[in-house]
Amino acid sequence: MVEIRCGDLWKIYGSGIVALRGVSFTLVDEPLVILAGPNGSGKTTLVRIIDGEISPSRGFVSVNGLSPDVARAKGFFGVMPQEARLHEYLSVREYLYYLALIQGLNRYEAMREVSRIIDDFMLQEYASTKIEYLSGGFKRRVLLAQAFLGSPEILLLDEPTVGLDPEMRVKLWDIIMRYAGERGSMIILVTHYIDEVRDIASRVLLLYKGQLVFNGSPGELLSKMGYRYRVQVRLRGSKALENLPLRFHHRSGDVIEFYVVDEGELIKLLDYLAGFRDWVSELSIDRPSLEESYLQLIRLLEGGGGGQHL
Repeated sequence: MVEIRCGDLWKIYGSGIVALRGVSFTLVDEPLVILAGPNGSGKTTLVRIIDGEISPSRGFVSVNGLSPDVARAKGFFGVMPQEARLHEYLSVREYLYYLALIQGLNRYEAMREVSRIIDDFMLQEYASTKIEYLSGGFKRRVLLAQAFLGSPEILLLDEPTVGLDPEMRVKLWDIIMRYAGERGSMIILVTHYIDEVRDIASRVLLLYKGQLVFNGSPGELLSKMGYRYRVQVRLRGSKALENLPLRFHHRSGDVIEFYVVDEGELIKLLDYLAGFRDWVSELSIDRPSLEESYLQLIRLLEGGGGGQHL
C-alpha cells in the first residue's frame, strides 16, 4: 500500500509570498494522480514538500506513516523536475550509473539497473553519447528515466512529456503505466496536458492560488461543465428547427450545437433529429475534454460568470 497524507499545509516564503493555503488531502493506492492548476498556483511547492526537499510553514505530510525526510532517505521517491541541470559532460550511461551508485546500489546492481532503464526508455542508440550533444527532447527522456532508477514507490513527475513528439509521448506513457502497474507505484503528475492521461488517471487535484479547489475523479471534474455530450448539427441552408427538445443550445449560421446533460436527453435529441434527417447534412457527437472542464472551473473561481452562454 502507498499512502500520502497532507494536513493543513501552508507555505509562506520569506518574501511574504503565500504559496500554499491550508491544503489537505489523502491519497491511498492511486495509480495516477493529476496535479493541475495555473502557473503560480503552488504545484511545484507542494511536490517539493511531499518529497522532503522543503518544509511546510505549517501542517504535516506523511508518506506511509513516515516523514518526507525519512521516506526520501529510504528511496521512496523518484523525481523528475521540470528543469534540472544534468551533468552534460557524462554520457547517458555514465550519468545514470552515477545516480544509481548515489542511491546505494553496488556496482553490479547499478550496471544491471542502468541497462534495464536504457532499454525500457529506448535510449540504447544514445547510451554512449554525452548528454550535452542530445536534443532537448532526449534530455527530457533522460530526466524521466532517472526518476525510475531503483523502482521507487512514488513517482513525482513534473511535465514529463514536454518537448516530445506525439508518438514518443504515447510510448513513454505505456512504459510509465507498466512500471506503476508492476510495482504498485503511485504517480503524481504535474501537467498542463491533462487530457493526455484522462483515460488512465484515477484522481485530479486542482490548485488555485495556493488552495486545493478540487479533489476528485476525472469524471467528477468533467461534470463541472454541466453537460455530458456536445452534439453539433449542420443544417442544409437556413432551415429552422421548431420545438427543439433541449433548452441548452447555441446556433451560429447553419450550425446548431446542443449541450446534452445525460444519455436520456441524448436519445431524446437523436429521436427528434431523425424526423428532420433530410435537413441535416452533418451530425457529430463528442464529450467535453478534461481541459475544458478544468478551464470552466477556473473561470468560475475567477468570478467570470463561468456559465454556458447558450
